[in-house]
Amino acid sequence: RNSGQSFAIEALMSDANVHPLTLLAGKAGTGKTLLALACGLKLVKDGRYRQVLLCRPNVMMDEEIGFLPGTEKEKISPLMRGAVDNLEVMLRKRGDTPEDVKKKVADLFESGLIDFQSIGYLRGRSIAGTYVIIDEAQNATQNQILSIITRAGEGSKFVIMGDPAQIDNTHLDSHSNGLDYAIERMKDSPLCEELEFSNNECTRSPLALDASERLKKV
Repeated sequence: RNSGQSFAIEALMSDANVHPLTLLAGKAGTGKTLLALACGLKLVKDGRYRQVLLCRPNVMMDEEIGFLPGTEKEKISPLMRGAVDNLEVMLRKRGDTPEDVKKKVADLFESGLIDFQSIGYLRGRSIAGTYVIIDEAQNATQNQILSIITRAGEGSKFVIMGDPAQIDNTHLDSHSNGLDYAIERMKDSPLCEELEFSNNECTRSPLALDASERLKKV
């Protein structure tokens, strides 16, 4: 819908052997999550990767997630609601009922084309041949970002994205959050592409754009 999204698609589709890391920063509603999911699934279906792995920080401290009831998936499913909303938009066709759309999303997960995790479960892994999306990275710490990027195995592409103006982790600020840290430290790397959406590239709605300006934290 705008030049920022065009450039983002180019970066998201770039070869992992050339640019295995893509960093996206932008306000809510610029299309970061939808574009990353759409590009990742397209590349998986083309055989470039074996799976899309979607991860995001738990807004609570990682150590606390173990005390929540349920399995790993049950604990973090509420955190993935935004991604599921985007998948429903992508998969909905004219005439589909809400139940039809939910089944399409469920089938996508059951097929193994896409999976999700909390970033707290990535420690110690070596992730190869996977399109990894780290959403809401402004809520990750600098140490978490280091741990995440160093999980990259052969043939994987890591997409780290978020909105530095919407930090929910009370332990972080505009100087200490993991997204800004990665952008600053990786800016000269030949293995990394970085893109920041401009202030007027929110496509969600006029209200979302107006609110992101008027209500942003200072």
